[in-house]
Amino acid sequence: MTGPAAAGTAPRKPYVTPYAEESLDLPLAFEWADGTPRLTYRDALPQERMFGTLWARCGTAREGKIQWHLVHTQRQRRCMLKRLCRVCGGPATDPDTGRVWWIVPASLAGDFRSPWPTAHPPTCKAHMAEALTACPYLRREAPIVCTVGDYSPVGVLANLYGEDDGGRVVETRHQIPVGLEESHLLHRALATQLIVRIEDLQPAQG
Repeated sequence: MTGPAAAGTAPRKPYVTPYAEESLDLPLAFEWADGTPRLTYRDALPQERMFGTLWARCGTAREGKIQWHLVHTQRQRRCMLKRLCRVCGGPATDPDTGRVWWIVPASLAGDFRSPWPTAHPPTCKAHMAEALTACPYLRREAPIVCTVGDYSPVGVLANLYGEDDGGRVVETRHQIPVGLEESHLLHRALATQLIVRIEDLQPAQG
């Protein structure tokens, strides 16, 4: 989510950014469920499936080299579901208004009255300045600090898989958005990030 800190300062360890030691092998396989082939793990656990799809495994050690260009699947999803800050992992909801603090790329915001989807988690007020300074994606997108009245899950970013002629599981599409209503795609998807639809977007005052 962010890049390395300036020379002479210690880099922050942003909550949604993974570490090299958190990369895990993914023993993917297909199983039959209700007459349909469905992506799974050979040693799958019930909690690894949510919103009708399989989710990428990640470690939780937070050790090793920081992978600045990647997103930790479980922590990104947790931020979205629990309204947590992507920088510190603490609450991103304003205690006075109940609204959620969010950094919005101007190119995506458009009409503030229209809901729109995003895979970027909220950012608490205390870490707005840090995120705006450090995150290359936000710097490119002319960010706007906003608050959000509500939001809800609408899809996932995912890799799609199939089987080759030898029965081996192979990736067929990489990091595409899949709606939660697209069950024919969710069955063969490995979700990496949760997409939510933001409602009641307002520019922050002051």
